[in-house]
Amino acid sequence: MILAAKFLLLVVLLILLLRWKVELSLAVFAITLLTVALFGVKLLKAGESAWAGVSDPQTLELFLIIILVQYIGAVQKSRRMYDRLIDSLNTMIRDKRLVAMVSPAIIGFLPMPGGALLSAPLVQVSTDKMKLKPAFNAFLNFWFRHDWELIWPLYAGLLLFQTLSRLPMRRIILFQLPFSILHISTGLAVSFWYFRRHGIQREYPGASNGIHATVRDFFSGTWPILAVVLLFFVKVPPLLPLPLHWALLLVAAILSIWKKVGAKEIGAVIFGKSTIRSLLVIAAVIVFQRVIQISSAFDTLKTMDISLGLAVAFIFMVSFTVAFLTGVNTAYIAIAFPVLLPLIQHLPNYFYLSLYIYVVGFAGILVSPLHLCLVLTNEYFGASLLDVYRYMAIPILLMIGIATGLVLIL
Repeated sequence: MILAAKFLLLVVLLILLLRWKVELSLAVFAITLLTVALFGVKLLKAGESAWAGVSDPQTLELFLIIILVQYIGAVQKSRRMYDRLIDSLNTMIRDKRLVAMVSPAIIGFLPMPGGALLSAPLVQVSTDKMKLKPAFNAFLNFWFRHDWELIWPLYAGLLLFQTLSRLPMRRIILFQLPFSILHISTGLAVSFWYFRRHGIQREYPGASNGIHATVRDFFSGTWPILAVVLLFFVKVPPLLPLPLHWALLLVAAILSIWKKVGAKEIGAVIFGKSTIRSLLVIAAVIVFQRVIQISSAFDTLKTMDISLGLAVAFIFMVSFTVAFLTGVNTAYIAIAFPVLLPLIQHLPNYFYLSLYIYVVGFAGILVSPLHLCLVLTNEYFGASLLDVYRYMAIPILLMIGIATGLVLIL
């Protein structure tokens, strides 16, 4: 009971700090200090463990990946590569209803806070003559913006989860792929249900630019993403696949040469506020996890005889609740996984329980009223949060229900 109260105190402090607009890295560092105090961890031991975590080769690879992702995205945006991509989509798809869904999905390959605001104008242009309800426009933009967060290995949350869990990235992606497909298919089902109910037919987007221009514009906007996928996922022994950081480094080098990116611009991205902030968050979370692991108070969890049903209920309570109350992907992973790990690491289905933490937390993120993408999308379209929830309800419940059912039977 005392241990549960300490857990609750950590969660409450994190939520309060985020509600008070404290930087996530500082908020996680604060709950790390509280963990040291609550569980009597010696400062020297905590410091040594923290340094071991930050200097670990896998952590250093994660830092490099974050820097390269930020850099590639910044160059693509500054060179207007995504603008040409959207032009090609309008020409290829020939249906503005689908373009309104594909546009945010394409932008979703670019991990960035509040990225839905970048795709919102594209959705608006595609649907401007359809007279859609503001809440449905918001749903289209928000939902399809998050198609890849469960499987795209450039998202900081997924990278952090892989680092903390030590599970193979390819195995994580393989397991979570069906949930990404479920996310897309339920979004399509809701969208076309709305279109049929309101009599919205296919809308022709205008004259074609020609097949050559269309193909050129499409690959101009997507080749860095396609190259990373090829280098990281395709097996061609002994050359491929490359580790993710090497794949990103090679693509970043080619992109820099191709787009003639100068040293000043490279430095501006690498040492920019967004990159530094991301690195500090990752470092703070790694330190928190290490302090959690060396705390002797968690030894009781390692020997606790807990049923599968109780473990699933506890995971849902912690992961979904923290995700819903914070609206920050890395925050729920930072607090939920290190806290839950001692409870589940000795259970036979540890792999599935670990991924259940991620999937259920992802569902909580999607409906969180503090989720930056959701807030910005609703503001852009002038939509009510409760009205947007109406379109998300069934897909979210299906995701949670299927994930819960699978983890109980696997």
